[in-house]
Amino acid sequence: MSNKFKVRAYCSSRACEYVHPDDVMVAINYETAYSLAHYYNESPSKPSCPRCGEAIAFYAHAIIEEPWFN
Repeated sequence: MSNKFKVRAYCSSRACEYVHPDDVMVAINYETAYSLAHYYNESPSKPSCPRCGEAIAFYAHAIIEEPWFN
């Protein structure tokens, strides 16, 4: 089983519901995905939303496929 750690994107405007259909990046662990998303959010030159033109925001996303043991 393998875990997947990704950076995804969405529109930062509250009025717009745009979510980028593809993953922006795949990372080696959650810490890296979180750091990259934070870095992209702090960047002064962010891409704009194709629907409304506001800035795109980034977030880390994890898919955990390992079983949870109690």
